[in-house]
Amino acid sequence: MKRIILFFIGLVCLSYLAKAQFYEDKTWMLGASVGYQHPTGDFGDYAKSGPVFRLNGLRMLSRKVAVGAELGCSLFGQSDIWDVGYASAYDVKYYLFSAQVKASYFFDTWDRDFRPYISGALGYFQYRNVIEFMSVNSSDETKNTLKENKMGLTPILGFLYHLSDNWTFDMNLRYTYILDFSGYITTQDEDGDDYEYYLGFDKIALPEISVGLYYRF
Repeated sequence: MKRIILFFIGLVCLSYLAKAQFYEDKTWMLGASVGYQHPTGDFGDYAKSGPVFRLNGLRMLSRKVAVGAELGCSLFGQSDIWDVGYASAYDVKYYLFSAQVKASYFFDTWDRDFRPYISGALGYFQYRNVIEFMSVNSSDETKNTLKENKMGLTPILGFLYHLSDNWTFDMNLRYTYILDFSGYITTQDEDGDDYEYYLGFDKIALPEISVGLYYRF
């Protein structure tokens, strides 16, 4: 009986050591992801849903805590509000470039390969709006590019799943929130004169679903 007890104690210890080694020997993750964002609120009146592409990095500080960074580029098309129905024809594109740092907390589950987590990301966003149109007073095509730099935050809920010793699948839901747009941007018209351009919104809110792949080392 004593041997059986010692045998099971040994199995438990070996299992714990193997699990610890599983998480501690490869603490760096680099990867890429693609997501689908849906503009809401006033920004959703002007822009259509579109893809977002990211490069991601993650460093496991412990089995449950990680820090990381990500670079992203979001693409949005024009909504029907730009179909004005008279002489001027518009071709409008929206871009959102981001650089964020994040912290993540991981939860234990019945399967060591399945790692649910919550994260919070904070960083820099550059809003860019490219408007091409045929001027009423000229046959030449005019192009205006509007830019605005802001800080934003992103709560994230997702999970990792370790596919192998080196590859990890990532899926998450996130909500990007960018505040404090003034409503107007100073730009130049076709004659080079400054004028105030009305944005039509004072914040950007973007719910998103995203999937990605990490390489662990």
